[in-house]
Amino acid sequence: MVPGVPCLPTSMAVEFLHELGVPFFKVGSGDTNNFPYLKKTSEKGRPMVISSGMQSMETMRRVYNLVKSSNTNFCILQCTSAYPLLPEDVNLRIITEYQKLFPDIPIGYSGHETGTTITVAAVAMGAKVVERHVTLDKTWKGSDHQASLEPNEFVELVRSIRLVEKAMGSSVKRLLPCEVACHNKLGKSVVAKTRIPAGSVLTLNMLTVKVAEPRGFPPEEIFDLEGKTVKREIAEDESVTEEAIENYNTRTKC
Repeated sequence: MVPGVPCLPTSMAVEFLHELGVPFFKVGSGDTNNFPYLKKTSEKGRPMVISSGMQSMETMRRVYNLVKSSNTNFCILQCTSAYPLLPEDVNLRIITEYQKLFPDIPIGYSGHETGTTITVAAVAMGAKVVERHVTLDKTWKGSDHQASLEPNEFVELVRSIRLVEKAMGSSVKRLLPCEVACHNKLGKSVVAKTRIPAGSVLTLNMLTVKVAEPRGFPPEEIFDLEGKTVKREIAEDESVTEEAIENYNTRTKC
């Protein structure tokens, strides 16, 4: 349906699927607390995707410990087993809790809600795996069809997820190259509020912040200038620059 997106049945036929060479085992919520089945599946050594609908946090801790004892390649999906799922029952915050409790495995989301918005939000919250059911017609008999995505919706979901993945970006806050033009136009400097004679000791009431050329001290350094001595006269509205400040090079910078 979508290149690179696997479709896989949920099945109790572990041996059969293992012989088929499926890329991973999907454990549906109804079997997540079926520990004999879970143990048998995990011992096959294939990657596992485990939904957590209808389970308690304590059960999920036990699931994690059981599977981890024989298979380290698995993930847990936050899931609420209702079709269709109401937004107030989604509980995306559980994704964050799973990330805290199980930091060494990927955490994902299995959604049965209407539309794609909540699933995309799950990705923004850190979901590494997403599961949605697909139908050819939502009017077909069975509540699962109502909660499923038609092919065109599924394609749009994948596009939206890829866009969000790009938008997640970096956790390092800095001036980006794409911001330089705006910074050059709107970036402000410390300027003289009034004429400041040479030899004056700066006080805050002598200074203000404006867009000015040439660039002077950035606004966040205005408090550091208090008490500094100016070497030359600074005209009203003129930028306060390094060369106008006595002993600037001895100023402590963070």
